[in-house]
Amino acid sequence: MVVFGLLLLAAGCNTVPKPSAEAGPTGHLVIVNLSDCEWQISISPTAGGETHTLHLAVCALQAIDLSPGDYVIEQTALVVDAGPDSARRFKTRIDVGQTYRWRLATLLSALREDPAAP
Repeated sequence: MVVFGLLLLAAGCNTVPKPSAEAGPTGHLVIVNLSDCEWQISISPTAGGETHTLHLAVCALQAIDLSPGDYVIEQTALVVDAGPDSARRFKTRIDVGQTYRWRLATLLSALREDPAAP
């Protein structure tokens, strides 16, 4: 069984891509995969609307601008023998002008250095 760790932090960092001003008022979510497995991340607004699905390769980083509001996020480890606990769902709130940095890691994998760290 693989046990997953998740850290969601609000932080600004000059190495993280900045949100686009053309998109309107948004929050910025940066997901950093520090593990040695691939992940699928689905981000759905609780009020309805477009679901964003991201695929993170090993040691990859992806950023996305999101409209402010409440979201349901599902993270799934893409490993052959992940077991029943490989998917996690949780709720979060995205606020205008904030950058949220989310580091994905498994407790049983060799952690890699954060590619977005200053």
